Amino acid sequence: MKILAESTLTSKEQLTVPKVVRQLLDLHAGDSLVWSMDAEGRLVVSGGRTNTLQDIRAAVAAAEEKTGGKPKTPTGVAIEDMKAGIVRAIRSKHGRR
Repeated sequence: MKILAESTLTSKEQLTVPKVVRQLLDLHAGDSLVWSMDAEGRLVVSGGRTNTLQDIRAAVAAAEEKTGGKPKTPTGVAIEDMKAGIVRAIRSKHGRR
């Protein structure tokens, strides 16, 4: 494996992406980096991009394959239960009872 560049983690736990890497991945201000782990446990960093319709279709097909083609049935929640949960969350957050 060829080493392209090196970065140092700052005291604020931030990294600077070296110029050579930015050029290879065609990265610009506001772009994302995707950090993932391959099957052998190696870190893989790639340039992030917006999902295309083809990406979404592939993800749906993979999910259907995983569940045997059966869609997951959502469980229902009554509106009153949702409202009560919101009230509880706000009261606990703001210290009211």
